[in-house]
This record gives sequence, C-alpha cells and structure tokens, in this order.
Amino acid sequence: MPQPSQMTQTWKQGLRKFVHGVERIVEGVGSYMMGIMVAIVIYQVFGRYVLHKTPGWSEEVALLFMTAYGFLSIATGFGRRSHLSVTLLYGHFPAPIRRVLDYFSDILIVFFGVFLFIEGYKFTQLTWSSDLPATGLPNGLQYLVVPITGVVIVIYGLFWLLVGEEEKE
Repeated sequence: MPQPSQMTQTWKQGLRKFVHGVERIVEGVGSYMMGIMVAIVIYQVFGRYVLHKTPGWSEEVALLFMTAYGFLSIATGFGRRSHLSVTLLYGHFPAPIRRVLDYFSDILIVFFGVFLFIEGYKFTQLTWSSDLPATGLPNGLQYLVVPITGVVIVIYGLFWLLVGEEEKE
C-alpha cells in the first residue's frame, strides 16, 4: 500500500498534468483565435481599399475574437502568476507573512473566477435571445467567454492553492 506522502505526490503530479493540459488548450485556442482575427482584419482592409466594399460581418466577428482572446489572456495571466499586482510593501514583509498574503491572494482569485462564472453565465443567458446586428448570431455569444474564463481561473487558483509553493521553486 502506498505511503500518504507518495499518494500526495502522485495526486499533485496528476493535478499538475491536468492544469498544464488546460494551459495548453487555452493557449492553443487563443493562438488560433488571434490568427483568425488577423486574417479577418486583413480581409476587411483588403475589401475596403482594394475591392471598395467592406464586408459587413468582418468588424463584428473580429471584435468577438478580440474579446474572447482578451478574456482568455486574463485567465492565462492568473495561471502564470503574471497578473497585475502591487508589490510596494509585499517585498518588505518577512517570508511567513508573504506566504499568508499569497494564500489570501489565491483565495481571492478563486472567488473572482467563481464570480465571473456565475455572473457571466447569467449575462450570457440574458442576452442570448437577441441577435448581433451584422451577423445575426446570438448576442450572448460575445459574453460566453466570461463564464469559460471563470472556470479556467478557478482551476488555476485551486492549483496555486494546492500545489503552488512547489511550482514557484
């Protein structure tokens, strides 16, 4: 029978693999969205200046991709711990206090992710019945990324809470 420390290490390794898999998916989706957005904008500029006819859908779809990419970038920032933080006093605290502050920060990140999920879901549901003007797509589509981002932020926040200190080293 495995020892408790071995079970903990195995569990943490599994969690680490899962989170790194989520990170690869989020980054891959973000890369494709950025590529599609760039292609749409190039097509829009080509249509406007060469064909003298701007495709009506292009700006709306590019904006959808840009918004989704921005939200997924927020989640990635939390996952990499590269989000904006004020460290003016943090560096002057002793290590035990910094650990408590890191723990508190991770808890706030999880709550923020839960908030994004709940409120983003409500707003997506509320706006789903109306249509975007240029494409006729559901209006809620532009907000669908908010609850998805919330889920990813919760995953990253829980990861930092449970495995964080080992990952920092």
